[in-house]
Amino acid sequence: MKRTLTVLLASAMVLSMAACGSKPAGNSSSSADKAPAADSAASGNAAAGGEKVSVKFGNTNGEQDIQTMSLFEVERRLEEATDGNFSVDVFPSSSLGATDDLTEQAMQGAAILTISDPGRLASFVKDYGIIQMPYMLEDYKLLDKLMETDIYKQWEKEFEDQGIKLVTSNWYSGARHFVCNKEINTPEDLKGLRIRTIGSDLFTKSVNAMGAVATPMEWSEVYPSIQQKALDGAEVQTPSSYASRLYEICSYTNKTGHFQLIGSAVTGTKFFDSLSPEYQQLFTKTFRDVGTEYQAQCVQLSEDYEKDMAENHGMTIHEVDPAPFIAAVQPVYEELGYSQLRDQILAELNK
Repeated sequence: MKRTLTVLLASAMVLSMAACGSKPAGNSSSSADKAPAADSAASGNAAAGGEKVSVKFGNTNGEQDIQTMSLFEVERRLEEATDGNFSVDVFPSSSLGATDDLTEQAMQGAAILTISDPGRLASFVKDYGIIQMPYMLEDYKLLDKLMETDIYKQWEKEFEDQGIKLVTSNWYSGARHFVCNKEINTPEDLKGLRIRTIGSDLFTKSVNAMGAVATPMEWSEVYPSIQQKALDGAEVQTPSSYASRLYEICSYTNKTGHFQLIGSAVTGTKFFDSLSPEYQQLFTKTFRDVGTEYQAQCVQLSEDYEKDMAENHGMTIHEVDPAPFIAAVQPVYEELGYSQLRDQILAELNK
C-alpha cells in the first residue's frame, strides 16, 4: 500500500475519534502539516481585530472522504489565522442535516456552510448547473480558471440576489462511477438497475439517459438500501464509496467517470455580510486555497482507495470505455437547454 494511503487513513482515524461537531485531536490530514495558512496580511488583520465568529460546517460525507478532510483543514486554518476568534465546528456524515436543508437554513440566516454541487444549485441559478453536466469538465484543473471568467462572476451575483453566498466552486470530490454488483460496459447493461443519484433534474435525466433507473435519496440511506435490495447500486465518486464501505455490499466499481463531482461551498449572504471585510477575505481565500491544494490529493486518494478495495476487499475495479455513455447523454444537453452555453464556456476556458 502506498505511503499516501497509510498517512491519510491514519489522519482519518484521528478524525473519527472526534465526536461530530468537535475538534479533532491534531491536524486533520498530513497535508495540514505542510499546507500554508491563509496569507499573512489577511491573517494578521483578522487576528488583530479580535472579531469573534462561530460557524458550523456540515456535509453528508464520511470522515474518510476528501471533502470532510478539507473541511477540517479549513477549520484549522481559520482558527489558526485568528488566534481562535473564528470558531468552527465540523459535522460530517449528515449529522447536521441533509445538503438542501442546510442550504435553506443558511439562506434564512443561520451561521452554517455546506458543500453542495452545481446540480443541486441549478434550481437557483439554472445556467450554473452546466459545469456539473456529464463529461463537461473532464480536467478538474479548469475549476480555478472557471472562477475567473465573467460568466462565473455573473452567477455569483445571481446567487447573492437569492440570499446565497457562493464561496467557491473549486472543491473536487472525484469522478463518479457506477458501483453495483454487475459489470457495466454499455448503457444497455444498466437497464432496469435502480441506481442512487443526486435529486436534481441534471443528475436524474443524465443517469436515466445512460440506461439506469435514477433513484434519488439521501446518501445516509444508500448503504442499507443496497443491502436490503431496495437499490441495485449507486453512481458515486470513489472517496465517498470507500468512506461509506460500499465494497462490503457491492462487487464492482465500473469506472465510467460520467460526472466530475464539483464541490460548491455555500453559506447565506446574511451570515457572510455580517463578517468584517477582513474576515470575508480570509474566509473566501481559505476555502479557495484548500480547494486548489486538495484537488490533486483527491485524485491520488481515489487511486489508493481503489487499490485497497481491490487487494483487501475483493472489489473489481473495472475500466470502462466511456464512448457509449458520452453518446447517450448528448440529448440531455439539448433537453436542459445547455448546448449553446456549453460551447460558450468551453470557448472561454480554452482561450
